Amino acid sequence: MHFSPPHLEDGARWAGMRVGLLGGSFDPPHEGHLHASLTALQSLSLDCVWWLVTPQNPLKRIAELSFGERFERCLEIAKDRRIIVSDLEARLGTNRTWETIRGLQSHFSRTEFVWVTGMDNALTMHTWHNWTYILNHVATAHVARPPAWSLIENCPLKLMRTQKHVYLDKAMKAPLLPRHTYWLMQKKMLGVSSTEIRNGNHAPEEGKRNWI
Repeated sequence: MHFSPPHLEDGARWAGMRVGLLGGSFDPPHEGHLHASLTALQSLSLDCVWWLVTPQNPLKRIAELSFGERFERCLEIAKDRRIIVSDLEARLGTNRTWETIRGLQSHFSRTEFVWVTGMDNALTMHTWHNWTYILNHVATAHVARPPAWSLIENCPLKLMRTQKHVYLDKAMKAPLLPRHTYWLMQKKMLGVSSTEIRNGNHAPEEGKRNWI
């Protein structure tokens, strides 16, 4: 199936689909973004993953690349037809995750969403503005792998008793329901981050878990 980019007015086209949401500055996009997307697609049997290129991440400094440059680079690297580069955050006028999710669920009310991150964002998710809104309204999935058990077990998100925590080490069509958190346990993990690329250090440090 060929997917064209979503628009706020075409919610009916996405009815019944399972869609992963990968948000971020993408300053610049890299193989870690691809790896997280492909892992989520396979592990959760998703139809596609939307890359939500934010105009400006409120938790980070001003992006070095313009929104247009970051968007174009995403188009260049996202070659899998199931990965769709989107400007929906710009169209919604949002840059906080909970506001974006609220807007998307309003326009795509019959689409099943799951918020996808790497391990670094899982560890800091509790610092996001209104982060419990995210947990209460959408499923979340975090790409990790053994031996990251200690990181997961001590992650503030993992300590949330309101969440149903599920470890997935094989593909399944898991229910994408609010208050469900999926830990995608993978044998392979990339150690590249946008920060490392900007600093000219592409080689990951041993044990580093900073992707996106």
